[in-house]
Amino acid sequence: MLFNWIKRRKHPQKVGLALSGGGLRGIGHLGAIKALEEHNLEPTVLSGCSAGALIGAFYAAGYSVDDMLRIVQENDLFPATSLRLRATGFVNTRFLSKLLQKHMPINTFESLKKPLYVGATDLLAGKTKYFHSGVLDEVLLASSSVPVLFPAVKREDAIYCDGGLLDNLPIQPLIGQCDFLIGVHVNAPDKVTADQLTAAKSLDRIVHLAIGRSVAQHATQCDLFIEPPDMLQFGMFGKKDLMRIYEHVYAHTSQQLANR
Repeated sequence: MLFNWIKRRKHPQKVGLALSGGGLRGIGHLGAIKALEEHNLEPTVLSGCSAGALIGAFYAAGYSVDDMLRIVQENDLFPATSLRLRATGFVNTRFLSKLLQKHMPINTFESLKKPLYVGATDLLAGKTKYFHSGVLDEVLLASSSVPVLFPAVKREDAIYCDGGLLDNLPIQPLIGQCDFLIGVHVNAPDKVTADQLTAAKSLDRIVHLAIGRSVAQHATQCDLFIEPPDMLQFGMFGKKDLMRIYEHVYAHTSQQLANR
């Protein structure tokens, strides 16, 4: 019996993968997925919030890591034309809607090749809702709607925004859906001195320290938890760090898997 448990853990049949939010740092999830595939741990069911939900959706739709890297490199993720001065949000998310419609035209959870769960924060109820059926792009936009920057999404009688606010590592929907659970968190604080804390870096650090408690709690329930160090050295929106983020997370994940 013990032998079978060890064998199942080494060669799981159903791999669940939970992906955190993190803005452009979410590109790091591609590095983690690439390393997992190379070690025969291809995810069969996914969950995610914010940037992790977007990566999870493209992967669940059948896009490879290389496909997704190319899409990100070929598109302006935050075009200047999307900026606006409105109380509902400083960024018009039409550019993201167009990107989703272009690459996932059927636009339903049911059209995906792998099951996907997306977490979004219900502002009125003060809790996380996990979606896994129906219209896809609206849910992805809701999960990615960083407060103040992006407009919240109204759906039925609720208002939804960034799923990472209350649950930045959404493992709950995967419990019982897999025999090996992996969590990837791409917001580990970097080491800085007081004189290095600019206003932007301080705000970034405060936000991720505040939402990090749920990640720490859920990490203990994962069979494998991947948290590359010093991720806050990379900006949440600067495209110039794209490949550095990918390579940083890929190298860390590859090393962690090699040492298992």
